[in-house]
Amino acid sequence: MCQILLALAMDVPLPGSISNACLLQALRALMDFTFITQYPMHSEETLELLEDTLSHFHESKSIFIDLQIPQHFNLPKLHFASHYVNLIKLYGTTDNFNLEYTKRLHINCPRLAYTTTNHKDKFTQMTTWQERQEKIHWHACLVQWWLDGSPPIIESPTPQKWIPPGLELDCKLFMSMHPSVHQVPLDSIETEYGATHFCVALQRYIVLSNSSQLTMVQVKHSL
Repeated sequence: MCQILLALAMDVPLPGSISNACLLQALRALMDFTFITQYPMHSEETLELLEDTLSHFHESKSIFIDLQIPQHFNLPKLHFASHYVNLIKLYGTTDNFNLEYTKRLHINCPRLAYTTTNHKDKFTQMTTWQERQEKIHWHACLVQWWLDGSPPIIESPTPQKWIPPGLELDCKLFMSMHPSVHQVPLDSIETEYGATHFCVALQRYIVLSNSSQLTMVQVKHSL
């Protein structure tokens, strides 16, 4: 989906002759956020970039309200995105996690709890049932602990040297052989398509292509 999403939204005519620049900026910010969260290693620079992409999305998300797609942005997943940076600092990169745990909990907890209700005032009954199930589980663990006669012995794990994962990612970029728009001015790429800093990046690329031995400071002065 991410490979074709921007291409689909790039030339979509919006109602009321609304410019799709904000739409492209919002979609690009979301995709940048998704890709950066998948990094196997993070630094202060990448975490700051992660916060910037989320800020760019919030600055441009009003386009969805103008298009009358959502009525509000009070979404749990969107709110949880604001906690990514702190959670990465506490628990490490997100490539060690997946959604299988929460999916399994959704089967064991809400579905089973719903079948025990009379389908009226469901939320209160489901939470009460779940609370009682947890109490029964912990009481059963306590009884089994006493029946065993001794508490379980938890051995401290042997400290191991952490080895960072490799950064060789099999990333492939597929581009269309026949572009939908021809001879686009460079200024329009930044203003109409949301590709900020494109001209500066292009200048830096041309300078490095002609003189690859230059340092970043020399390249900066050459622009």
